[in-house]
Amino acid sequence: MLPLYTLILGLSVLSILPEDVIGRCEMAIMDPAPVILTSFGSRHLLTDAQVPFVRDSYESVQMYCAGGFEVNGGSYNWMKLKDTSEIFTCNLDHFNSKKYPSHAISSVRCRGTTVSLMFESRTSLPDCGDHMTLVVAQDFGEMGSIKSAGICYDIVGLELKYVSYTAYPPKNRLIEKVQLGQLNVLGLDINVTYTKSLFKTVSPMVIEEYWKKDNQLKQLFGGVIFEYTSLVQDEDIRRQLAGYEEMLSVVWLRSLRTGNWRLWLNALQAAIEPAGSKFDIRLGVSGQLSMPLMRECNASRILSIELDNGHSPLKLPAHIWAHVRDLHPTGKAQDEFVVIGHNSPFFKAEDMNEFCPTMCEQVAWLKNSVFGSLRDYPAYGLVQCCRVQDVAHKLDNFPGVAEGSVSTSTATPAES
Repeated sequence: MLPLYTLILGLSVLSILPEDVIGRCEMAIMDPAPVILTSFGSRHLLTDAQVPFVRDSYESVQMYCAGGFEVNGGSYNWMKLKDTSEIFTCNLDHFNSKKYPSHAISSVRCRGTTVSLMFESRTSLPDCGDHMTLVVAQDFGEMGSIKSAGICYDIVGLELKYVSYTAYPPKNRLIEKVQLGQLNVLGLDINVTYTKSLFKTVSPMVIEEYWKKDNQLKQLFGGVIFEYTSLVQDEDIRRQLAGYEEMLSVVWLRSLRTGNWRLWLNALQAAIEPAGSKFDIRLGVSGQLSMPLMRECNASRILSIELDNGHSPLKLPAHIWAHVRDLHPTGKAQDEFVVIGHNSPFFKAEDMNEFCPTMCEQVAWLKNSVFGSLRDYPAYGLVQCCRVQDVAHKLDNFPGVAEGSVSTSTATPAES
């Protein structure tokens, strides 16, 4: 029989063994990343998978991918799982899937490039009756759905009209049959098979080549100052729209996108997180960028990029706009307004008051932010805030005011 002190010592050693020795699993989460589906009583939550992804032995987790999964056990071959939902269980030191219980899984990712599905809604977005109303969403049947964005799209002209989404605290997304905000009325009525080849595919090289050939632009700015990327720059929403970049991308002035446009979105997130506020956002572009000609007074040249893939020329918008509406109004001017980003290196700060009387200082969460200090600096991209009634008639594809607003302005095309 073992001496008592030997037995006690052995138990002590076992008690201080690291958790991974007694049973813990780790799995690499690859892009496009699955999301975690958690049921807590009658509630169902969707959360992002944490990296590194670790679970204790015999603990299970349910994951969701709109197009199914691909899993890998360390070999060169990825195994495909067609179901949109899959349960993974930690078995001592490795994960197994419900479909492949005998295979150790070390990596997981979503099949294809999208994490959400696309649907057509029979209920149209405002002022989108002549075009398609598309919804990017995750559908969980009887549990409900999570709608990430609504898209007003001219499928004949292959032109994005505007994008709608609701900005909210990103930590936990609740799966519900009723969703707060402008997307609630939209239905997931018709499944849409997204085909990338239908849309304009523009590589960075296309813009670089255009720049090299335009001697005037090259002499003025030297390096390339524009880029082609998604109109949606909110990182949380952008992740949910992964895979649909071809139909959502526009030409950005780089200093605007990485400067004051990003700063106002940072201020929006800062306003959302502490109080759990929610805002309806609509995004679009307006006008066409023109370059003043040096040799003639009041003469200009409209800028566009010719594509060699059979698509129409790529337009350079003069303005990026965002219609912002607080879902918890206070009765103040900041309840609803429009953020205008001037997407032109030729736009002058002194011209902003001619576009609209700026009112950023009336929005408390913008006024006291970094954006509030830098919005007038051209190096960060010129951005201003306008009342809806002051710009609704000036902006292309602007869908008027949101439901419940006092103003009844109607959008008309902007002058180019």
